[in-house]
Amino acid sequence: MNILCVGNSFAVDVHTYVHDIAKANGIDINICVLYIGGCPISRHWKNFNTKEKEYDFYINGVASFQCDIFEGLNYMKWDYITFQQRSGDSCDADTFFPELTLLMEGIRKYSDATYLLHKTWSYAKSFSHDRYGSNPMDQDAMTRDIDDAYLKVKERSGIKYIIPSGTAIRLAREVYGDTLDRDGYHLSERGRTVTGLLWVYFLTGKKELDISKFNPSGYTYDEVTPPVSREELEELNKIAKEAIKENKGNNLYD
Repeated sequence: MNILCVGNSFAVDVHTYVHDIAKANGIDINICVLYIGGCPISRHWKNFNTKEKEYDFYINGVASFQCDIFEGLNYMKWDYITFQQRSGDSCDADTFFPELTLLMEGIRKYSDATYLLHKTWSYAKSFSHDRYGSNPMDQDAMTRDIDDAYLKVKERSGIKYIIPSGTAIRLAREVYGDTLDRDGYHLSERGRTVTGLLWVYFLTGKKELDISKFNPSGYTYDEVTPPVSREELEELNKIAKEAIKENKGNNLYD
């Protein structure tokens, strides 16, 4: 199974452990990211037209080379291609259009992959957002607006499926508080682990994953951050499964 994420740092966060979790369960998933930091959908559409070579191409958690969007699209035959909005704009469905529709139509000439929406997550309460304030920001309101926006985008775009990363982060916060990010919005090891598990459940339709053979490496963004413990891994696995249940009607295998 081959997945291409047309995204930004939020796609890099969630894809970090997907390949390794799948491999530990005897599943072959290759997941790649066309990455530009903070990239909105409008910029992806611009790059589709200008062929700017400004993407870092990540392969199974590792930044591998620089490319334009077409080199990414032609890297292999994709089963799924995911789209997401820049995190600060993910709460507003109008910011996706018309560029998302145009990008989908353009990419369809190069790939017959199934399209997926990747729902992002709200910021930490200690962070800031023009729409939700700061210290503390209204995290609950941002979460609700993101949920609502991605449902609207699903209807307007015709994309049938939503990967509920934001739901997994919300549920994990109920257990671990605001420790799912490392800087207010990018994911911590807990966040990267729970979303990695979520993606494998979503992509495979499995009801249970064997996490005994998966060993999170840690150190995915600095040299001092340890991996999650075995106890945390078990709890995060439960949370990922619960997020899939909450996402009923938007999953691949519902």
